[in-house]
Amino acid sequence: MAKIDLPDLYTRKDVDNARTKGELLGFLKGGVVGVVGMLLLGVIGWIPTLAVIGVGGFVVYKVFSGPSKSD
Repeated sequence: MAKIDLPDLYTRKDVDNARTKGELLGFLKGGVVGVVGMLLLGVIGWIPTLAVIGVGGFVVYKVFSGPSKSD
């Protein structure tokens, strides 16, 4: 893990507590998304769910791929 230079405002315990809470919140959000996804899959079926995942994946790819390099 990288060395973290902390201002006097925060202690190592504060940073560790924030990191732990952030990880727990991430696991909780992931679990909720998984459960909602499974419910969505059971309610509306495979085809619309796969279409939404495909479109969402394409949008995420475009957002994180950055601007295109055209000369």
